[in-house]
Amino acid sequence: MKRRLFTECCALAAVAAISFFMGFESPVEPATPWQSIGGCGAGGSGGGSGDGIKWIGQGVSGGYLEAEVFTKYNVGQNFSALTMTPHFSIKPTWSTKFGVSVPFVSHQGEVQYRTNQSPTDRSTGGLGDVSFDFSKTIGSGGAASLSASLTIPTGQYDIKRGTDANQEFLPSSFQKGSGLYSLTLGWDYSRDTDKGIWLYGLTYTHPFAMHLISGENEFNDSYWKNIEHKGDRFEYRFKPYGENDLGAFTPPSVGASVAYGYRGIPGFVHSFGLTFSAPLGVAWIASEKVNEYDPKPDPDHQAWSASLVYGLEFSNTDIPVFVAFSLPIHDKSGGADPDDEYSEKPMKEWNAPDWDDFGQQWTIAVGIKGSFF
Repeated sequence: MKRRLFTECCALAAVAAISFFMGFESPVEPATPWQSIGGCGAGGSGGGSGDGIKWIGQGVSGGYLEAEVFTKYNVGQNFSALTMTPHFSIKPTWSTKFGVSVPFVSHQGEVQYRTNQSPTDRSTGGLGDVSFDFSKTIGSGGAASLSASLTIPTGQYDIKRGTDANQEFLPSSFQKGSGLYSLTLGWDYSRDTDKGIWLYGLTYTHPFAMHLISGENEFNDSYWKNIEHKGDRFEYRFKPYGENDLGAFTPPSVGASVAYGYRGIPGFVHSFGLTFSAPLGVAWIASEKVNEYDPKPDPDHQAWSASLVYGLEFSNTDIPVFVAFSLPIHDKSGGADPDDEYSEKPMKEWNAPDWDDFGQQWTIAVGIKGSFF
């Protein structure tokens, strides 16, 4: 399942537009692995737009240290997740910013490892993957900016449940981390209007794995101690692709966003946005069975996803508050091949939107900012 560093990303926008309005017949779904865990797509580790929520408003200024705390509550038909992410940043110059995000997560929901098994309720929580970010304003007018962020695997990603004799790994949506490093490069552009502002953004995210010091899979002496340790899955210092030490694979992804912020009402900033994201490959999941190395294509893989976002900033000059609501739209998962569960073919198809799930998932977020020193 080895992946290379770069995969093609041409013509995604055109394909997305065509696929959005075309319908495809979904195959009959067999008793496939990890199907519809915790809600549609919740088992997937492929690229996605997420909730698309970002702060749009006046913000704060004047201090050397800026703090922003976002609390998000995501709800689906059979799952929920609560995330609190403090972000601290400094501006050494007027055009540059360095920051760090420290997420704390909590997940609850149903887990169904195979469609012919009964679902069980599970919950997890704790520290997620920490990320560091850098941004720089470019151009004489400061309308554009470049950004880069690096996420490091600080969150646990081998959480398991069950009896001592029969433990199973929880799916990726219940893990606190990914087990991967991830580099995201971004470009943003803003254009002022009479009573508002337009914001455009492009991103590219590339996961990778490394153990520069130990040079080996971190589970060689535990889960894989009875497996012959050969190949770059078990002995490596750097892998330029997103396969973690359990065998789950996260492909690179590209994203685009457009938003409008309306500033015509004193003290408030209303914003409306649309985000779109697509993975450049098919996500794979690790085996749910402890001590068994058996990755498979993710039957809940989404070939594309998008989000409709509304936000409102209460523009207090000292401590502004931001409230946002996000509604996801995504393609209908292809499901596993009934004849070969290791085949990626059903997941590669760009399907029409999953209208059965539209409106069944949503995210609400509340953020607050402050500037100090």
